[in-house]
Amino acid sequence: MTFAKTSLNRAALKGSAATLVLAMLSTSVGAMAQTAAANAADEEAIVVTGSLIKNPNLVLSSPVSVIGAETIQQRQIVNAEQLLRDLPGVVPNIGSAVNNGNGGASFVDLRGLGPNRNLVLLDGNRIAPANSSGQVDLNNIPLALVSRVDVLTGGASTTYGADAISGVVNFVTRQDFSGVDARFTYGLTEAGDGQTLNADVTIGGNFDEGRGNATISLGYQKTDPVFQGNRTFSENQVSSTNGRAAGGSPTSTPTSFSFGGAFNQLNPNATALVPQYNDFNFAPFNIFQTPVERFNIFAQAKYEIVDGIEVYGRGLFSKNTVRTIIAPSGVFGESLTIPINNPFLSPTVRAQLCAQNATTLGGTAGSAPIAPENCTATSTGVINAPPLYRRTTEVGPRLSDFVTTVFDYRAGVRGDITSTIGFDVNASYGESSNAQTLDNYVLRSRIQQSLNVNPTTGAC
Repeated sequence: MTFAKTSLNRAALKGSAATLVLAMLSTSVGAMAQTAAANAADEEAIVVTGSLIKNPNLVLSSPVSVIGAETIQQRQIVNAEQLLRDLPGVVPNIGSAVNNGNGGASFVDLRGLGPNRNLVLLDGNRIAPANSSGQVDLNNIPLALVSRVDVLTGGASTTYGADAISGVVNFVTRQDFSGVDARFTYGLTEAGDGQTLNADVTIGGNFDEGRGNATISLGYQKTDPVFQGNRTFSENQVSSTNGRAAGGSPTSTPTSFSFGGAFNQLNPNATALVPQYNDFNFAPFNIFQTPVERFNIFAQAKYEIVDGIEVYGRGLFSKNTVRTIIAPSGVFGESLTIPINNPFLSPTVRAQLCAQNATTLGGTAGSAPIAPENCTATSTGVINAPPLYRRTTEVGPRLSDFVTTVFDYRAGVRGDITSTIGFDVNASYGESSNAQTLDNYVLRSRIQQSLNVNPTTGAC
């Protein structure tokens, strides 16, 4: 980001005479400053970023933050969301640091009003959004070809419409690139994990004595996860309510039941239900850095057919694969039924569940405690079990793969009619699709089926 620094020399004034002189000079100095500002405005043409509307008044009321190509290259940023999150007025939103809740995209959030309240442009034009809310996935921005980023926060809705209540972010690409630009970046954490690989190749050139230019950029990125369990400071989830290091989750193994709000867990031998003694620690399964793999192509060309009039076009294709990893699935407070003659129930556990049968449905008809003589290994009927809790660690952590495919095309003609009037006629077409694949999730129906064990064959 570029900053303008202004130094101010102050002189100490003492006495009433100095005060009087200062008061007399204040009016003339203010008038001189206004005259200088007006002359500067007349000498320099100002174009509002991301718009074809020339309005110098907006520059004074809504200053624009600019990130140059030098800053982008120095920081070795591989994702546009990471580049913007450090700017004043930008609140970090969905990005590589968000795991649980990540939908396979990265967004910018200006002033904390939500990613659907700002507008993201590429060379002053809209691109295909990632969802029906109009939010643009920053994973699709070709950073290798970006020359600068203009961020206008606040006061933009009057110019850009309701999409820009909190502001506008405009990514400006290099329009006259000529040559070959190849970049390769590899990084990892101090612990040796979280490897990040990024490779970009840009090829472009001018033709017909500079009247035209064509550029194409290819990019590939791959980022590995960083698990919380690989760090000592995050390997345990501490509960904010009871202070237990395991997080206080009653979903550990063996199975737990909620008896009127109090958790009771099977003892290690599964012979009796005892007060909860083993909490589930879900922290090691979660991650700090979300893994992503991306392949993108960006191409653009322009040609000046006559003086002052040119045709232009661009094409963008991007395929992103984002994987979120969270703790194993399981049964979280489900009220299921257990056959009284389930062969895996010990006599003590069977008697305890039969005695608690009434508490499950609030004492409604048909849920009264089962009499001891009807609660044996040969009895028929079912037990309305209290809410049941157990993690299915056998199947591993829950995985969600989000595959996003985006392509966007634009073509048009632009030029100048007079020195102050211009035109730009263009058309665009884009599509965005997002497919989610879930692994290692469990179904309630299958859990219930596993409890319906045949006492003779042991089959479900």
